[in-house]
Amino acid sequence: MKVLNEFEITDNKKLVLSIGEFKGNERVDLRQYVKVDNEFIPTKKGINFDSEWLPNFVKMMEKLKNV
Repeated sequence: MKVLNEFEITDNKKLVLSIGEFKGNERVDLRQYVKVDNEFIPTKKGINFDSEWLPNFVKMMEKLKNV
């Protein structure tokens, strides 16, 4: 997976956006990481989907601006 962006939520948690390939399909992954023994590791908290869904996902997120 190639990390595109990340930001720290707290000293021990961060949110990571990455892209990679799984079974021949390009996938987008947005996942929470936690610090364990001074190293960030991924958790089950997150979402991943085919990159072809990205335009629809962006449209969904843009609706948050109007809430």
